[in-house]
Amino acid sequence: MSDANRRAHLRYRDPYSTALHLLLKDGEVEMPITGLVVNESYKGLSCVYVGPAIEVNSEIVWQENVKISTPCKVTRCRKLDTHVFLLALQIVG
Repeated sequence: MSDANRRAHLRYRDPYSTALHLLLKDGEVEMPITGLVVNESYKGLSCVYVGPAIEVNSEIVWQENVKISTPCKVTRCRKLDTHVFLLALQIVG
């Protein structure tokens, strides 16, 4: 199994929390975001978060833990309520 395929099958998430720690990269600016997991697969994940809308194709880094970070791309940002959004993220790394 290649390293890319092996990495696609490894995921770490705190078993006691459904919170995701994400880092939105917008040029030189980095904005931390905390979301709640809705669904997760080997190709991506979706989460709900409170904050501003995020544009499709924006780069986000999923901080799985202190040593593991996974680059993702926003494929969908759907408004659920005022300042509440559902994000669909595709894992690109």
